[in-house]
Amino acid sequence: MSADQISRRGFLGTGAAAGAGLLWTSAMGGCALPVGGRVVTPHSAESGKAKNIIFLVADGMNTGTWTLADYWLQKQQNKRTEWVNLYAEQLVQRSLMETCSANSLVTDSAAAGSSWSCGQRINNGAINFDPDGNSLVTIHDRIKKSGRSTGLVTTTRMTHATPASFASSVSSRGMEDEIALQYLNNGVDVLLGGGARHFSAQTRKDGEDLFGKYKASGYQVLQTRNELLAPTRQSSDKILGTFWQTHLPYSIDWNQQPKIAQRVPKLSEMMRVALKSLDRNPNGFLLQVEGGRVDHAGHGNDPGAIVHDQLAFDECIKVALEFSQENPETLVVVTTDHGCGGCQLNGVGASYVDTDSTFYEGIGAIRASYEYLKNQHKTLPREEFRDLVEELIQLSLTDAQIDTLDEHKDGLYEVSNYLRKWHDPFKRTGVNFTSSNHTGEFVELSSWGPGSGLLNAWIKNTDVNQVMRKVLELS
Repeated sequence: MSADQISRRGFLGTGAAAGAGLLWTSAMGGCALPVGGRVVTPHSAESGKAKNIIFLVADGMNTGTWTLADYWLQKQQNKRTEWVNLYAEQLVQRSLMETCSANSLVTDSAAAGSSWSCGQRINNGAINFDPDGNSLVTIHDRIKKSGRSTGLVTTTRMTHATPASFASSVSSRGMEDEIALQYLNNGVDVLLGGGARHFSAQTRKDGEDLFGKYKASGYQVLQTRNELLAPTRQSSDKILGTFWQTHLPYSIDWNQQPKIAQRVPKLSEMMRVALKSLDRNPNGFLLQVEGGRVDHAGHGNDPGAIVHDQLAFDECIKVALEFSQENPETLVVVTTDHGCGGCQLNGVGASYVDTDSTFYEGIGAIRASYEYLKNQHKTLPREEFRDLVEELIQLSLTDAQIDTLDEHKDGLYEVSNYLRKWHDPFKRTGVNFTSSNHTGEFVELSSWGPGSGLLNAWIKNTDVNQVMRKVLELS
């Protein structure tokens, strides 16, 4: 579908009728809260033109994940998530998006992000490379030609598939050292996330000091939360911030471990810094913000991690709302690239009457990710590790179980997988997963601001590229 084919008529014919039923009221049952009264700029029709785009991605978010986060926030703070409130208050255009890649009904993040970036479906594993081996034009390339700035913010490695899809072209998503170099050569203005190992001479395979090259090119190079948020930090148009060697820690561990919180910024904090920097360009910008560890928690079947990372992502929606209220020429898109893990809350007990208590008590009792415990297993003495697991997830390990973990301590996922198996999150929380893989369902996409009416009630992932190009008047 071309940009010219994405019409207001399509929205009126399919989206408006669906939108009429989006208002949440107390008549919908015990879990609904009263509707608020915020105001955002209504979405524009086909003629809407934007200066900026904020593109928010909760990577790997099943609808079940979205639901769990909302239920948990209602219980803890007596309010709904920002994303649900967008629908409850009828503030946005709501779309359902098909996520297929060129060679599979179930996409990976590389192909999914590339569909938004280059406007074509490509094979899983490639980033802006077509099946014939041709490099494709990215959305970043088009944005820069228009005089705008670009930014990428993520909780994964900066060089991971979703951020990479907006600003690089490689035949394999595993080429992360090359992606880090392409960011510099392509002139991405703001880069905030994890993945320091792909910029450091000590850990890059080619030994290149990319930190030094970025500094020489005028970037502020930051590695701690304090450096990022320091009141004395000078404003800059170009920032590279890498706050962990690999992916940033899960939000549940950020919440529980002060040493992590001291070093690593929250996703919403990185987003605010990125917006402040990018907004210095009078021509506008494109900013992608990814809650990437939602996907990882889905792969890991970790209910505690998935709830808290989804909530950390949700905070970014509030940031986007605030910015777009002050800058109404901004199109905001909130979506996911695919589902992951098939996360769902299941009925518990006779007539499901034990569901609520099982979920709320079970999630509340989890105070660490399986990944965090796996990492602690590498360094802690046996009895200290046993006590830590008991304290953080209420699992009493036997000697035989610890022996099993010791046998697999050098494995990538084995320790986490054993902890999950023995912890039995379904029994403790009512949350279950269909697999550790991506899933192929249609996914949520919400939008507001100029041109959001072009995003019809049902779209393909490639249509998003056409809309972005149309509203920004890109070639």
